This record gives sequence, structure tokens and C-alpha cells, in this order.
Amino acid sequence: MKKNVSRIIGLVMVAIAIAFFVFALNHPEMSFPWSNTITWVLYGLYAIVTAVLLIAPTKKK
Repeated sequence: MKKNVSRIIGLVMVAIAIAFFVFALNHPEMSFPWSNTITWVLYGLYAIVTAVLLIAPTKKK
């Protein structure tokens, strides 16, 4: 994957995460139909993928 594509995807994922966070703060009555453990695992995976997409293009081969 090219550096620019990786950065753009990573930045879009960050924007989606911020939008989700703002939405969640404004709608505390909503929840997911599964346990909190699954939710935290999904959040962690999302954060790891986002970090990899943003950090990987800066490393030299």
C-alpha cells in the first residue's frame, strides 16, 4: 500500500472515531447488544489498525 493511501485511510478512521465519540456523548441512552468485553475488544482492534495505518508509512525500509 502506498504511503499516501495509508495515511488517508488512517485519517479517515480517526475522523470516524471522533464523530462516533461525539455521537456517543450526545446519546448516552444507546448501547450495543453485546457485552462490554466485546465492545472494548472492537475499540482496541480499531485503535491498533488506525495506529498501524498512520505509523507504518513513516518507517523506512
